[in-house]
Amino acid sequence: MTRLLPPGIEIRRVRADEGPLIRRLRLEALADPVAAIAFLETTEVALARHDAEWRERAERNASAPDQAGFVAVLDDAHVGSVAVFPRRAGEPDYFQRVPAVDTATLVGVYVSPEVRGRGVVDALIRSAMDWTRGAGYPELTLDVHERNVVAIAAYRRAGFEVVGEFAGTDGREIAMAVKL
Repeated sequence: MTRLLPPGIEIRRVRADEGPLIRRLRLEALADPVAAIAFLETTEVALARHDAEWRERAERNASAPDQAGFVAVLDDAHVGSVAVFPRRAGEPDYFQRVPAVDTATLVGVYVSPEVRGRGVVDALIRSAMDWTRGAGYPELTLDVHERNVVAIAAYRRAGFEVVGEFAGTDGREIAMAVKL
């Protein structure tokens, strides 16, 4: 789904050939002290990923039937992103939790500082929710660090509610979900 936000920001599904752009935005996010708390990888780990990994990530997020990535684009540059991927029933997730049913999970939420406060994160989350609904999932879940109050506010605006909390790798994580 494509949305055009004034002035000139487009929200759309990532394209298969955008691995380098995804990489650049991820490295920006990991270097951003406000956003870095949201990611479970370090700059060093991201830098060590081969170009083929970024290409494969873009290809999967562009066309896989069970996951999708969305970007905000301004002047041909990625300035925001989100992704939805499945957590499989019976398989441990990134926090070693094992979901009872297949679950769609929102990850990788980031907006560049120059476009913050312009509705970009809300539009990215709406696109992810629309895709998740269309893919047949009854809800969209996410995990957010308790100190990430700006993100928590954005998720609440989108209708997410707290459904639990647990110890993460760097403090308390809050599990949230929205029914679709």
